[in-house]
Amino acid sequence: MGECTKEVFEERIFENYSTMLSDRSVVELKKGGSKVRVNFEDRFDYIQKILEVRINEAKLQIDAIRRGLNKLVPQSYLNTLSGKDIEIQVSGKSKVNVDLLKRHTRYSGNLNEESNRIKYLWEVLRELSDTEKLRFVKFCWGQERLPANDEEFERTQVRFMIKPATYHTTTPDKALPKADTCFFNLELPDYSSKEVLKEKLLLAINTDCDSINADQLINLDPNAQYNERGSDFEDVDDYDDY
Repeated sequence: MGECTKEVFEERIFENYSTMLSDRSVVELKKGGSKVRVNFEDRFDYIQKILEVRINEAKLQIDAIRRGLNKLVPQSYLNTLSGKDIEIQVSGKSKVNVDLLKRHTRYSGNLNEESNRIKYLWEVLRELSDTEKLRFVKFCWGQERLPANDEEFERTQVRFMIKPATYHTTTPDKALPKADTCFFNLELPDYSSKEVLKEKLLLAINTDCDSINADQLINLDPNAQYNERGSDFEDVDDYDDY
């Protein structure tokens, strides 16, 4: 609407000063707006009024969320954070830090940092793409992101446990790694080489990491950006067309 010519506007745009909210109720953008035609010269005023109404339609709910959040986090501190900062504080970073994960890893049974399969695993993890690292965390833990830093690992008492495979086989190179997602545990067979471990690990994480109990699928884009516009806007009016 904003970019079209006057001729196109007058031929195709037939709007009044009213709009539909997310609950399908219709509100007037000015007094008697449902009977006031939007003229070409008024189109930007019309767009601005729609944006103001739609942005503020959930003000009551947002204020309630803010009051609840302020009981845990002081408003003065929140004012210093961007949306991305809050996302990291709450959900962790979108890229997996292998060194951070390694610092908070424990080993069970006869495994330790000098075990061959453990050395292979850390070498392989460093070689994986950002998306594959996300898949690995999802496979082992059922969550998409690690705690943001050492302090968060310690505060939340999170640790990654690697255990020898509990199932018995005479051909470990044919076995797949197994995870206890509720406990962030990984059972790792005694693979004969780094190449075999990488092959089996990639097979496992790319076959069975998308969801748990039909949960929402993992966001495998490590560069996903915070959507400031909000999903509600996509359900009603597409303002990009105006």
